[in-house]
Amino acid sequence: MQFPPLLDYPNHLASGFVLGHLHDPAYQFGRYYAGDWRPYPYIASDFLLMMMCRVLPAQFVGKLLLSLGVLAFPLSAWFFLRRANPGENALALWTLLAAHNVFFLYGFLGFFFSLSVMFVSAGLWLRWLERPSVWRWAAACSAVTAAYLMHFFGFAFIALIVALYSVSRPRWREWLYSAGMFLPGMLFYFIFSRAASQQTSDVVFNTLDDKLESFWKIMQSHSTRLDQATLAAVVVLFIAGWVRNREFRWNGRWCLVAAGLLVTYAALPVGFGAGWDIDIRVLPLLFVALFATVRMGRRAWWLAPLALILFIARTVELTQHFRSDQPKLQGMARAFALTPQNARVLPIVASHDEDPIEQDYPHFWAYGVIERGWFSPYLSTLPRLLPLRMTADVYAPDGFWDLTYAEPPDWEQVRDNYDYVWAYDVPQFHSALSKISERVYASGKLELYRIRK
Repeated sequence: MQFPPLLDYPNHLASGFVLGHLHDPAYQFGRYYAGDWRPYPYIASDFLLMMMCRVLPAQFVGKLLLSLGVLAFPLSAWFFLRRANPGENALALWTLLAAHNVFFLYGFLGFFFSLSVMFVSAGLWLRWLERPSVWRWAAACSAVTAAYLMHFFGFAFIALIVALYSVSRPRWREWLYSAGMFLPGMLFYFIFSRAASQQTSDVVFNTLDDKLESFWKIMQSHSTRLDQATLAAVVVLFIAGWVRNREFRWNGRWCLVAAGLLVTYAALPVGFGAGWDIDIRVLPLLFVALFATVRMGRRAWWLAPLALILFIARTVELTQHFRSDQPKLQGMARAFALTPQNARVLPIVASHDEDPIEQDYPHFWAYGVIERGWFSPYLSTLPRLLPLRMTADVYAPDGFWDLTYAEPPDWEQVRDNYDYVWAYDVPQFHSALSKISERVYASGKLELYRIRK
């Protein structure tokens, strides 16, 4: 399928494409953007996208990385569980159910990739605990540093897992060496980033009811019934693995870790500064950690086929949803060819409280950056976090980031700064747009306007 309908995915892909073609004479990206390659906590995924987009078509690169990420999640979880719960490989099969987790559906590429790096880091750390050596410590330290460069929350959550597990092992020398693995990442953050100190927005907490409702995101797809069946199957696994099973054992240390992750989910805010959905980022870790809390022996293999059946069902459901979205997305994509190369395009996009995993439209305009070299002011350019910097001083209404416009845009500045307006589901602006532009294309809720100069 041509366009994966994932919320932030097109924006991340377009940002990597711009970084890879900043000095390409076929584009004018250098007039508007620059790269800043200090060791910030989110640069690894952008660097990977940039390097691959230089030699391969961008859309192929995006689909390749999405596929590798889906494969890497259960493989890395299996690597971690082999150390955390040796001999229980059947339980590791259940991590397949979280391969298409909510962060995949959101298109949060950096955090989605960081989940796999987290589990590899935790597995290497446990491997070092089993038999300490310089090389094993260096491997774990390198993986932890890679997690920092992929996503700061990934780095923080590894530190949380190490701390929770180490509480039951009062060995000061072990604690000291474990803490040393995080030193490079901490130095990078405090010397180059300090992103949290730059945030001006308030911390936002969910209510208890919202927390309970958000907990369903531990297993979210486009089908509520399938999600309910999946969670019910996990409950059945634990009950069937325990009842009259002489091989059943609790793993106390990992029960403590799982409890700590659950408390962390309850305590974390939902938003702070530019970050949102902070609390639910713990849920994939909690899901995998649950399978380190018990030992079921042969009983786990009897139930393993259920995990495979559900994984296939979830994959089929996801594929069908992707295909059903293609006609609408292809209709919007026809607008790209109607603009000249390197056009300046302002997206004005509104939302009406849909579930974010159903929002395939907010960043779809970013494919125009890839296909036609568009300039748009809404590529991800967070200072001290991401490597892409916008150097041009252009007018950009803030309403885009909330997908609501409390105040109408300044239409005179829109006319002065842009060649086209990509208007999605904003009928309240039709009259104002008609005064400064003419509509050249419409598809569903999308309207493309050419500015009259």
